[in-house]
Amino acid sequence: MKHFLTIAVLCSTIVACKKSNDHLPPDFNYEIPAVAITENVTVGAYYYNYSTADWAKKYSDVPELGEYSALNAATMEQHRKWADQGGVDFFIFNWNGAGAGNPVLNSFIQNRNQQVKMVINYNTAHLSATNASPLTGNKLNTMITELKTLAASYFNNDYYYKLEGRPVILITPLNLSTNAAASINFATVIPAVKEALKESGIDLYVIGEITSGWLPPARFAPAIRAMDGVDLNNWATDVYDRATFFPSFSDMNWKNWSDSTTSWNIDFVPCIFPGYNDKASAPASKIYDLPRSEKFYTDYCNVAKRNMSRKRLVLVNSWNNFQVSTALEPAQSYGSTYLNITRQQFKIK
Repeated sequence: MKHFLTIAVLCSTIVACKKSNDHLPPDFNYEIPAVAITENVTVGAYYYNYSTADWAKKYSDVPELGEYSALNAATMEQHRKWADQGGVDFFIFNWNGAGAGNPVLNSFIQNRNQQVKMVINYNTAHLSATNASPLTGNKLNTMITELKTLAASYFNNDYYYKLEGRPVILITPLNLSTNAAASINFATVIPAVKEALKESGIDLYVIGEITSGWLPPARFAPAIRAMDGVDLNNWATDVYDRATFFPSFSDMNWKNWSDSTTSWNIDFVPCIFPGYNDKASAPASKIYDLPRSEKFYTDYCNVAKRNMSRKRLVLVNSWNNFQVSTALEPAQSYGSTYLNITRQQFKIK
């Protein structure tokens, strides 16, 4: 009888605790619910310009086009067609100094008759800013001049993506290295750039890029607050728990980012991928594989939709990084599967 009473009391205590703790978050490994959309979501994809040296490195997936050059007109035309098929609204092209990236930009716009547009990701590395010689004075003038030149060449054309009439650019990286932490004060640089471009009739929408995920937003608050939006472009991880519970861990992390940036009146731009595997190009890598599958990518798309800002903008890294198996571009092993999922998840029709 005594044992029965003890068990009864224990059970009632557990039930009471459960009821009182209903406000606690769910288990880490929760299912991601499907998110229905009533408006199209804008999708951008990072575009990698492969050279012969890049193809010489091992890669995880074999593209349907083989080891191509993006400077080949037929190749770029096929990429644009596939982008339209998958509902990709723009490619993101890296630009790192005068002339850098222009051949692939020009290849993209040559004989273009598809819907997909372009966005430039301006990399500040070539400006050689350091703690002792920060991005001010002549270096800042160089940045402004380069952006004005890019604006004159590309921003006003119909093939350049504009958000609510504003040309979109990415500025990278916001997460400066420790030994260059004082090399760029984004709180002064970005307003100066935007004001200078406004004098040329260009009202920029600037997305600051952080080149790795799993970081707290407060760590970069001063830089983020200077931007219109922010994205973290690489969510691969060497932490077991994050890899094992990847969709739910991402969802919780992005909720923090979305809440924080919304309070700062900054747009959080989720960045997703269909999988990750860098073992072909880096066999000794400690990064956990995230095998691509229809369920994994569908879940990740829904995580993005749960946490995107009102601007309804989502990025995919990548269009064609085959070395780490993040590509949307059709490959021999999976065809157009991930293009089709992208359209199904982010477009109404």
